Amino acid sequence: MEMKKKIILQTILFLILIPTLTTAFTYNSKEFKHIISQLDMQGHADHELSTCSVKKIYYDEVVEMLNGGKSENDIIQSYVDEYGQAALRTPGGGTSGWIAWGMPAAGFGIGSVIVGVWLRKLTLKKAETKMSAYKGWESEIEKEIASKTFDEERRKLF
Repeated sequence: MEMKKKIILQTILFLILIPTLTTAFTYNSKEFKHIISQLDMQGHADHELSTCSVKKIYYDEVVEMLNGGKSENDIIQSYVDEYGQAALRTPGGGTSGWIAWGMPAAGFGIGSVIVGVWLRKLTLKKAETKMSAYKGWESEIEKEIASKTFDEERRKLF
């Protein structure tokens, strides 16, 4: 009787342990999903798996590497070595990562400066044309003659 209990207990433990020892990684594995969420897949990360052949290739490669015993960091690093920081959805650390994060901000800053300088030139040009349209009187005598002419015309009307 006691032997029967030991056999049943060992069978239950064996059935519980075998699936965990021989677990093959699939598309539903937690590790797989975590790795895939970090990869850009050459711009195909947001495509549907059923219609995108590039995404299928990436999925198969990652599952194969996981089942081959590679760690998450090894898989990510192999893609970074092959494609550079463009392999990742978000740039990594290090010098190239900081450059990748800083380029959009630098582009926005430079663009803002260019637009600001252009607007300033445009407003200055408008101000110059307004000033050149009104030249003023060249001499005091012309000013007096024009003033008297205007006064005479006003008196005629009133």
